[in-house]
Amino acid sequence: MKNVKVILISVVLCAAVFANSRIDALGGDAGFWSGDRANIAIFPATINDHDFVEIDNVGTAANGVDATILWGDATTWGFNFDGDDGATWLNIMWGNGDVGLNVQYASDDDGAAETDGFAVSYGQNFDWGELGVGFTSADDASSYWANWRDDLNAWVFDSAKASLTSTDDGADGTTMSLSFDMFTHLDAGGADVLFGLGVDYMTASDGDDSWTSMTLPTATLAVEAALTDWATLRVFASHAYDFSCTNDGIAGACDDDTTGPNSGNDTSYGFGLGFDWGQAALDMSVGEQVFTNPVGTMTGWDGLDTVGEVTLSYSF
Repeated sequence: MKNVKVILISVVLCAAVFANSRIDALGGDAGFWSGDRANIAIFPATINDHDFVEIDNVGTAANGVDATILWGDATTWGFNFDGDDGATWLNIMWGNGDVGLNVQYASDDDGAAETDGFAVSYGQNFDWGELGVGFTSADDASSYWANWRDDLNAWVFDSAKASLTSTDDGADGTTMSLSFDMFTHLDAGGADVLFGLGVDYMTASDGDDSWTSMTLPTATLAVEAALTDWATLRVFASHAYDFSCTNDGIAGACDDDTTGPNSGNDTSYGFGLGFDWGQAALDMSVGEQVFTNPVGTMTGWDGLDTVGEVTLSYSF
C-alpha cells in the first residue's frame, strides 16, 4: 500500500499546476502557446504575467474541481487547491517580476503507513531563452525536469523548445525522456495556425529489463479560429512516427516487441470551444459528435457525453 501511495503522491506533485481546457483542445502542450496560463507549470517565471481566478474540471466530478488564484504587482502570490487530492497540504506560488517559484507539500497517513512528498519548481528568463526546472521527492521516489524555450530562425520555424524529464521510483525503476520541437504560428486572418515538428527520445528500465524509443518526427497542427467576437473554435491533430524502438524484456513496449519503423506510431486529434466575455471566459474540450450530429446534440436528443473538462476563469 505504501508503494502505491508514493506513486500517487509523486504523480500529484509532478502534475501540471493547471488542468487547462484550452490547451487540451490544442494538443495538450502549453509550451507551444507561450501566452497561456498553463505555462506556469513548465516555465514558472510566467507567474509574473498573470492575475486571475480559475476553476478547472467543472462538470467532471470524478476528477474533482481544481481552483487557482494568482495576483500581485511588484510581487505575485498564488495558491492552488486540488479537489481530487486530499493529500496536498500546501501549493503556493511566488514571483518577483523576474523569477517564479512554486512549492508543494503532500502528506498521506491512512493509519498503516505514512507517505510524505514535496515538489519545487523555479523559472527565470535569460538572454538565451526561458528556463524552467523542477524537482519532486516522495519517500524514496524522485524526479526532476527542465524546460527551455526561445526564438529560432530555421527554415519555416521561428521558435523552439526542449525538455528533459527523469524519474526514479526508488526500486530500480527509472525513466528518462528528452524532446526538442521547432514550431511557428501563422496568422491566417481570423485564425492562429500552429505548425510544429520535433524529435523525442525515451528510455525506461526496471533494473533487469529496458526499453528505448525514438520518435522522428512528431508533427503537430493546431488551429484556433474566431467564430464571433466572443466564440472560438479549436482543433488539433498530431502524429508521432516511431523511427526506432528496442525492447529488452519489458512487456507491452514497442507493440509486440518489434524493433524498427512502424513499431509504435500514433495519431491523435481533438476539438474545443472557447467563450470570452471580456475578463470572464469559459473553455471546454468537446467530442466529435458535436460536429457529426450537431442537431441531435443541441436539441438534447443525443446526450453531450463526450464533453471534456470545462475551465472557468476571470482575469483582473
